[in-house]
Amino acid sequence: MSHDTDRNAEATETTEVTRRTMLKGTAAAAVGLVGVTGTAAGFEGDDGDITGPADFPRATTRGHFDINWLYEEELTGGHTKWDYSTVGDIPGYGSANPEEVIISVHGWLVAPDEAPDHFETVKTSLRNNGYTHPVIGFSYDSDTRIDQWWPATDIAERNGAKLANFISDYRARTGARVRLIGHSLGGRVVPSTIGALDSLGYSDYVESATLLGGAADNESVAVDGEYGPAIANVVGEFDNFWKSDDQVLTWAYSTAEFDSAVGESGCEGTPPGNYEDHNVDYVPDHFSYHEPGDGCMAEVVGEFS
Repeated sequence: MSHDTDRNAEATETTEVTRRTMLKGTAAAAVGLVGVTGTAAGFEGDDGDITGPADFPRATTRGHFDINWLYEEELTGGHTKWDYSTVGDIPGYGSANPEEVIISVHGWLVAPDEAPDHFETVKTSLRNNGYTHPVIGFSYDSDTRIDQWWPATDIAERNGAKLANFISDYRARTGARVRLIGHSLGGRVVPSTIGALDSLGYSDYVESATLLGGAADNESVAVDGEYGPAIANVVGEFDNFWKSDDQVLTWAYSTAEFDSAVGESGCEGTPPGNYEDHNVDYVPDHFSYHEPGDGCMAEVVGEFS
């Protein structure tokens, strides 16, 4: 099922010229991220051998973006800034309205058929720690090439408007409270979603937002950062779970972005009053935050009020 909302008749966006835009231009002429990261092996992980059903309930924007020869992301034909589709039985759509749901957002290099495995892993970890409300996934075009990091981050950010649209539609239809969990590059989708909700005038609209090894700039969540004011306006509680020796972030992210990720150091600057950092150096690696046993999901659930 496809959904589109005309938000001020805005169907396309002009990509802002930023440091990352300039980096895109130099990347094609230089070595690209392959030179930074070596191979995709450094990003390989699993979801604890947990397999999710192909029809795991989710909102999806797969196929909405492509990367052109200029190394820039662009919307594909027929898609807008806001549209999304759904897969599976969305809780409250043809069934009783839930009191609350979690929306789980996966990270980078996750193929379409692998996304349900991530969502099922998050759901299993939540259930193991006493969380009983439904889990909905959000899947987007994260399966870029390894040398397409910068357009991948822009795709993640541009999916914030699409997820915000789903959340506003979902809450209008069901009245359910919404919590967000974003892992890795999904930790870039989540703040962008909060920013989009803020731009639409929503306040106190998301019960909580959780980043797990978030691949967003560490200053972006500060009060004077890109997303700090929106976090204060839109979210009840914002929790960032970070790991100082997360090798994917300390090595690849920092080299690619010339900056530090919030998932490797926490907030740089003054955080909003509803923001809290949690150091979880006991998590084995970048791909284990959300896994049963090794991850930090007991702490995540413990923060839900």
